[in-house]
Amino acid sequence: MQRQNTSNSPLRKSRWVRSLSLLLLCACLLSLAGESGAQDAYSLLPGTYRLEMIMASMTRVPFFGSTKSASRSLSLVEIRRNGGGLVQSHKVCDFRVVEDSAMIKMVFPEKFIAALSKHTYPIQLEKDAQGWRYRADLGLERIGYKGGADGSKVPTKIDDPVVYDSDGDGHPGATLKLSVPLLPDGDLYVVQMGHSILNGRMTQLGNIDGTIEYKIFEQRVLGAWPSFLNQSPEVVPDPKESRFSITPLPPGSSCETVKKSQDGNKAEDIAR
Repeated sequence: MQRQNTSNSPLRKSRWVRSLSLLLLCACLLSLAGESGAQDAYSLLPGTYRLEMIMASMTRVPFFGSTKSASRSLSLVEIRRNGGGLVQSHKVCDFRVVEDSAMIKMVFPEKFIAALSKHTYPIQLEKDAQGWRYRADLGLERIGYKGGADGSKVPTKIDDPVVYDSDGDGHPGATLKLSVPLLPDGDLYVVQMGHSILNGRMTQLGNIDGTIEYKIFEQRVLGAWPSFLNQSPEVVPDPKESRFSITPLPPGSSCETVKKSQDGNKAEDIAR
């Protein structure tokens, strides 16, 4: 008896199509699971964020004594994937003193803020028993002067060739405004070097709170108007009182979105 060839029968083709469909479905589910696992591994998704840094310090100003002070910077942050890790960039949108002496008021002019560099650096995420740990080394920052790779020398003279008009206001270095009762407002022409590290934990998806570690902070007044203000304050950062927070923002957010959050409202609510 001759055997019937069923290799090309409609029933055989139907079974083959169903098997192929099941294989494709399984592959799709595995792909989605892998993508979800990758997101969990990163724990921090690429996107736009708001970075708030409160930098506390003890400042001793010649003639005026010592006082506790604190400044707050608000930055627009972009986080993106780079190879097997994440890279963060931030640009300062607002910088102001939030705690200072009743006698001395320091102001960061708009030109000073606009001249601050955009920083890009890798971030480290590590999972432990308490959740996700976050670390970002912001690297070395120089204001008002150009230096070597290590930035180890802060200039001490206003005519040093490394000093330049970083904020474009016609004066060397970067200009800070100083207000003292019964005296005209003054200008300080400063240079500064700093190196900070952010150490924190995720409190919920995309939200991070933590402390600021200061590796280096040095500021020097090279000149002033009136001239009697030409005295360099001694600034000692206070890491115990310094802190930062990172909050997610909707796509398309800008520095204007970040600035609107200064009144204490949640950045994500303001952006809606």
